[in-house]
Amino acid sequence: MQFPLFLTAAALVGQASAFYGQMSASAYEANEGGVFQIIYLTDYNSGSTYSGTLYGGFNSCASSECSIDFYETSAGGYEFGALMWRTSDGCHNIDFEGALDAGHGYCCGSLPCDFSA
Repeated sequence: MQFPLFLTAAALVGQASAFYGQMSASAYEANEGGVFQIIYLTDYNSGSTYSGTLYGGFNSCASSECSIDFYETSAGGYEFGALMWRTSDGCHNIDFEGALDAGHGYCCGSLPCDFSA
């Protein structure tokens, strides 16, 4: 009876520490490809940093999710895709789609902000 309880507790601990960090964004920029923002993530658990280009910026991701590819800017070279959007109440959302063992996270208000997923 104690064995399954141990496995359940271990599974919960693994989920609790998936991602805790900061999300920030550049000002809106434009080039021949259009308007975009650079999104930055900092993982407080590992110290890793990531950046990705959000085409159209958060303003274009208010009515639907936008795809973004993140690239590790610290040592490691990890790459992953995610979905991002901003809700009408001003919350910035990210769905890691399983990358970094994380799911959905969000923070409300202005960026930068801390969040967990």
